[in-house]
Amino acid sequence: MTKQTIAIVIYANADYYPPTINAVHILAEYYDVILICRNQDPSTWDYPDNVTVYRLGQYCSVREKQQQRVWSKLQEYRNFIWQCRQILANVSLIYAYDAFGYVAACLSIQKIPLIYQNHDLNIDRFPLSSLSGWVQKAEQAWSDRAQMLIFPSLERAQYFQNLTKYSGLIKIVPNYPRISFLQRDENFDNLIAKRFSQREILLQGAISRQNSLGELLESLDYLDDSINLKLIGPLKQQENFRTNKRVKYLGSFAYKELTTHTQQASIGVCLYKKIGLNYETMATASNKIYEYAACGLPVIVSDMPNYRKYLEQESWISFADPDNPDSIALAVKNILSDLEQYQSMSWAARRAFEEKYNYESVFSDVLPQLEKLLIGR
Repeated sequence: MTKQTIAIVIYANADYYPPTINAVHILAEYYDVILICRNQDPSTWDYPDNVTVYRLGQYCSVREKQQQRVWSKLQEYRNFIWQCRQILANVSLIYAYDAFGYVAACLSIQKIPLIYQNHDLNIDRFPLSSLSGWVQKAEQAWSDRAQMLIFPSLERAQYFQNLTKYSGLIKIVPNYPRISFLQRDENFDNLIAKRFSQREILLQGAISRQNSLGELLESLDYLDDSINLKLIGPLKQQENFRTNKRVKYLGSFAYKELTTHTQQASIGVCLYKKIGLNYETMATASNKIYEYAACGLPVIVSDMPNYRKYLEQESWISFADPDNPDSIALAVKNILSDLEQYQSMSWAARRAFEEKYNYESVFSDVLPQLEKLLIGR
């Protein structure tokens, strides 16, 4: 019997969104998958054989696309929608990511079941004269066209529900990594001992002042000279740290290359400041926390209510004030104060990932809902 076909629509490059990659791999175990995205930045991911990828439009970088004039952006999006209509004509279900992908799906089909999984809420209001503003308005106005909405945190779901009065099914699927992608190192105990001795803090992801970069740099002044800081990810601003011998900036890597670098660090940090709903609800929405855990790293997170609510019981988690370098330094000192404690935290992080903080476990609740929608067609 031929598998049914699910189409995934995302306007960004899916290769740079781990939750989308995770969902594609799991869905491909049960269905044939069509993945539709925009043709921007290099292709970096190898998908299963039964996943057909369409990268629509003329290739160029994200930066180049952002610098396009409004008319060019509108023209590209119109062409994206037109091509989606042709590709989606014979699929059984559409699974949309990001507002642009969702609105394109709404304009492409009428009677095919539609799921919308939102990565990041657009809290700011964009002017209707812009493409982003028009898409934002349409996303909210057409929210009821989705048979199911999926968010990475309960708080974001509640905000969107209050904003749109959506009355359908809502699921919470945190942005955890997949066990099948992040296997435990065969020499895990030896790796833990090595990391304890090399004493390296890792900030992985967006590198910016909003991620407490300034406080992290200043915290080094409170720490022993043997402790260094490693930065991996895109720079949001031009930061003056390159002359600091205790700081290594390695640039950005494709998702499949990250694990090698993450495993070599001693501590992972995820210090978002209290500057908006997306930043304040990262306890389940930040995949980096759980990528650290998958590699067995103790993690320092922001001491804010959302993080306390979901992570206070975890022995591998430490809390620090994201606005206070001394608080960050104290958390680092406590983690690296004793090898036996460090080993215990490292093992606890990996076990927590294997037992509950993995994408396979949280996505399993979505699969029966998809099957109901497909049967009901």
